[in-house]
Amino acid sequence: MIRTMKNLLLLMLVIVGFAAGGAYAADIVQSERDCAEILEQWANDPDSVPRHLVDECKESMAAETAPDIMPFAGGPAADPCAGPGASGSAHCWGPWSSLAPAASGEAPPPDLLPVDEYDLRPELANRYDPVVGSCAPGTPCGFATIVDGISGQGPADDTAIASFDLAGDGSQFTVAAGQAGEIASVGGMTPAYTNRPDGYENMRSGGANGALRSRLIARVSRNGNGDIVTAADAWAHGDAAAGTSNSGFFATGVSLAQNEVNALNTSAVSAVFNGPMSVDNNTAATITVNFGSDPTWSGGWTNPGYAFNAGGSLIGVDLVSDPGQFSGNVVGSDNFVQGALLGPNDTKSIAHVIDVEIDGIGRIRDVGLLRE
Repeated sequence: MIRTMKNLLLLMLVIVGFAAGGAYAADIVQSERDCAEILEQWANDPDSVPRHLVDECKESMAAETAPDIMPFAGGPAADPCAGPGASGSAHCWGPWSSLAPAASGEAPPPDLLPVDEYDLRPELANRYDPVVGSCAPGTPCGFATIVDGISGQGPADDTAIASFDLAGDGSQFTVAAGQAGEIASVGGMTPAYTNRPDGYENMRSGGANGALRSRLIARVSRNGNGDIVTAADAWAHGDAAAGTSNSGFFATGVSLAQNEVNALNTSAVSAVFNGPMSVDNNTAATITVNFGSDPTWSGGWTNPGYAFNAGGSLIGVDLVSDPGQFSGNVVGSDNFVQGALLGPNDTKSIAHVIDVEIDGIGRIRDVGLLRE
């Protein structure tokens, strides 16, 4: 009820501003809180907010929080908030919602510092190449990108790839666990969930410990006990006192148990998985897994600026690319696609990472969660 009244009040302000002309409309969306609410409402109901207010808010908040953000390597960035998948785009609701209060009504931790206040850490770019470690069946497994600052994105050459671990209750996460560049969130992050029409839930989880601040903005699926089974999209962690932070995107879940993999291989069935990538939502991925005595997989990634194919073997729960199965436009020798088959068996998913160089486009590094 409170949320409904709040939305009605916001709509009244929007309507009054729209009637009074562009100057007044711009005035009422100057604060981050107003813009966050407008963008969240627009993501849930695109017809409820005038498009020019949405554009003003996106431009205003992007300039405020991510002045150094760059489009994906290889082409101009299209509008990720256009089209039927806009409500599920981390680029539409994720970065903006990170500035707003959690859905539970609890006050969030103080916002991380602007990007331009952080010291860059370019040594991260090559630390985790070329391949993330394998996944043990029946255990949590995930992948993440890492950039400097809180924008979540940057040139591919300045983007690292690492493992990603998420607590089942959403209270903490670790990037590159056990590695020299490990990034551990604060403990006791408080998750809040809201429904989505596509079977996922939206989760916001944030927390602070002194100067340390951490946040997740993700679409998740949970089991009957409320534990997170799969999750994907944006993470951030920073030290306000030291003036350093990192962020990125992730895809994670609990890998399929080995006995379930064995049963699938015995049945020799095929399964097709689809979904958007998280760094660039304009990239749609499809992976087909052919189970059997020698299980294999093949996949295609399609973007307005490029497309490529890959394939390889399923080893346990790991999808590992074969260099000889990349399409001809994948150039160089340091390309790979790696993923993990996630459970439970009746709602299988794939978390995966791509690190490829496309002829005429450049290096692409991205992560994605695909559903059967």
